[in-house]
Amino acid sequence: MNRCILIAGIGFLLLLSSGCKMSAPVYAWKSAAVPRPGPVKVAVGPVGIASRAQRTNDLLNADLQEAASKLQYALQSTEPDQAASLIAIHPPELERVSLIQLVSYDAQPNDTATIGAARQVGADFILQGNIVNAKLKQDESPKRRTIKTMLFGEKKIPEYVVTHWTITDVATGQRVAERTLHFDLPSAEKRYHDLGYHIPGNDGRVLMASSRAAWELVASTPVRTEAMLDLPWFWIGSSQVRKGNGFARQGRWDLAEREWQEVADRHPTNKAAWTNLSIAAVAKEDFELAKNRVKHADTYWPGDSTFRTKLWLEKQRREYHQAFGLAPPAEGWEFPDATMATLDDNSDTKNIYR
Repeated sequence: MNRCILIAGIGFLLLLSSGCKMSAPVYAWKSAAVPRPGPVKVAVGPVGIASRAQRTNDLLNADLQEAASKLQYALQSTEPDQAASLIAIHPPELERVSLIQLVSYDAQPNDTATIGAARQVGADFILQGNIVNAKLKQDESPKRRTIKTMLFGEKKIPEYVVTHWTITDVATGQRVAERTLHFDLPSAEKRYHDLGYHIPGNDGRVLMASSRAAWELVASTPVRTEAMLDLPWFWIGSSQVRKGNGFARQGRWDLAEREWQEVADRHPTNKAAWTNLSIAAVAKEDFELAKNRVKHADTYWPGDSTFRTKLWLEKQRREYHQAFGLAPPAEGWEFPDATMATLDDNSDTKNIYR
């Protein structure tokens, strides 16, 4: 009986100390699908229409061709300028240097010509995109009105584009990675929060999101991810921890860290303060500090209460090491590769390099 009361008491204390979870945005490095040491030279092939999307409907085909043309422009305008390890060569440059026409008579990319041009300019990989399906304009023609549409209005499908990307090793001619991306307006703005500020038009935002996600396959770039913060309610110092959480949700990690550190200094048994401090260390790319801080949470609250946080911390550190070609830490990784694979956001990317 006493043992049951003790276990229940410990569980209640853990509940008081940890409370719930809330997310905050963190910009962390995402390694490319084809990480290699040194600069990577990528030839960008002409954007085409996937074979399964080619149909007899001339109007639909024209819409897809228009989407392919706009996506080609988006690729050039969103080339990562912070990726010093990337050298990109776009179709006009490829044709000018190699004197090879990269598009066949039916406006489809000529794969043989693209590989030849890429070899001639010394590219390592070819990034090739194809439009699978797209809807970039709202229907302007009025549809037949029904009782349902008169009562509830007409439901409009937001603009969207489905693209398929392949990465080819120029030396061998073999495909080494591929990915299908599906963006509509809501998912584009959720992943890239700055689209609404810089990109006019709904179709432009969807295409820009598609091109930016494609660049992430060949260039390690900082991307926005969500970190899960501890949200305590009744433990000593919890109100100040929640104040820090508010700053973190605004992206003010410096102010959040100050609040949490004050709590940790005054109330070292506050697990949430230490857990959130470890995430703040990741936000400034100090992974050793993050590892040391999360140990404090284990010291005062032993067990698996910080398991998910540790897993997330190591995932960010692995991505950082891979993005910059760094060796694993001297003490090695804490979690097996198989465990980390369950957290891989790019699980739909088939890649022989991983």
